[in-house]
Amino acid sequence: MIALTRTLLGTSLPSITATHWSDSARPDGFADSAVFFTASMTFAILGGLVAWASLYLTRKPLVLLGLLFVGSLMAWTTAGVYVSSSVPTAFAGDPTQAVAGPWIFASIAATLVSLVPVWICGVFQQYQLNRQNKRRDRLAKVQEKRQAATVKAPPAAEIAPGDEFSETMNAPRWLWLLGLFMAGMGIFMIFMSTTEGGDIVSFIMGIAFIVLLTPLVLGLARIRVTVAGGRLRVSSALLGFPSRTIEVKDMESVLAEEIQPMEWGGWGWRFFPGGSAVVLRRHEGLAVELKDKRRFAVTIPRSEQAAAQLNALIAQGR
Repeated sequence: MIALTRTLLGTSLPSITATHWSDSARPDGFADSAVFFTASMTFAILGGLVAWASLYLTRKPLVLLGLLFVGSLMAWTTAGVYVSSSVPTAFAGDPTQAVAGPWIFASIAATLVSLVPVWICGVFQQYQLNRQNKRRDRLAKVQEKRQAATVKAPPAAEIAPGDEFSETMNAPRWLWLLGLFMAGMGIFMIFMSTTEGGDIVSFIMGIAFIVLLTPLVLGLARIRVTVAGGRLRVSSALLGFPSRTIEVKDMESVLAEEIQPMEWGGWGWRFFPGGSAVVLRRHEGLAVELKDKRRFAVTIPRSEQAAAQLNALIAQGR
């Protein structure tokens, strides 16, 4: 939000920014615009890192929620203060004439938004408990199937070395639109930097949007899942780069089931304590139990066929 605001304001933001208003309508506190931007970005990034690091403290839920609240509050409040200070300054042209007006509500709204991650974390922890119960049920079912197979089932079908499974899946339209929006923002930032005084910050941000963020988003807009060569591979069907490769020898079991985003940390390429997932929507997919007790899931059509093939390969390797 801070970088986007700075880019959109461009050269309209004076070298000095009004940062504080007391009882009067006119500001009584000012800061160098470049220093204010750098400090705001630093505090926002630091807050984001604290919030991100807190998600790994799953064994200490109270500490997790506390650090998540502090980090989120720091990041969003800083963003709100920057927007509510820079925008009225740019509109006024003269920092001494800047009027906070309705822009003060941006700071208040940002502070309220900082509470959302804490609420989501609480919901996610409840889903974690439900998921652990489901995991125990799945493992029990797998164990029952193995015991039944040793008693009355014929040997598993042999998988020929050349046999392989390959299937693709498209993400919802909103993910495609998000990727195109990021590409457009990158082009816009570069254009603004070359036409309005050569703003180096806008140019760097534009390059980052095009080279880093856009491929990360569009890379998940269409994925390909293959089972070949004794491994499960998830890659971008659009750009070709691999997202995850798992050897069959590292798998404990594979199930075909409905993948619900909220039970796997949300949508997209998700990391969470105990595993990861590539979830494009609520859809059938593969749930892989690894020997190191971690889990991986991916949404894909014909998941039962892929699960059967992987389980056959697992059985052959034992």
